Amino acid sequence: MRIAVIRLKGKRGITPKVKATFVSLNLNRLHTCTLLPDTESVRGMVQACKDSVSFGPVDDSTIELLLLRRGLTRDGKKLSASMKPEAIAKLAKEISASDKSLSDHAILPFFFLAPPRGGFEGGSKKSYAPSGPLGKNPKIGELLAAMA
Repeated sequence: MRIAVIRLKGKRGITPKVKATFVSLNLNRLHTCTLLPDTESVRGMVQACKDSVSFGPVDDSTIELLLLRRGLTRDGKKLSASMKPEAIAKLAKEISASDKSLSDHAILPFFFLAPPRGGFEGGSKKSYAPSGPLGKNPKIGELLAAMA
């Protein structure tokens, strides 16, 4: 099982501890996404920066969508240009099932996303519970589809 983490807030008002956590999670820029294994240490790091990110579990189809639309090789080339869609679907299943990082598959460990089409539901400054995208987000797949 993988967790998708998307950085939704910029640099202003971020504590040094949260900045260090962003570097550890490969979330150096706004609207950057990374796929992480669901472990206790990863959950702790995500919890430390929950007020600036949106996170949640992702399925194979969401991973495949990210790899097709936003995946980059280590050379900076689009993954969809160097691999066939069937191979990318197989790779998405393998990534979802294993604890290997994306770097082990010769893919950049993060995805550069665009702001979501149609905007954020309920505004971008609120946590998920009332009506915003921040924090634990059970609809992370829909948010990633709008941003990819």
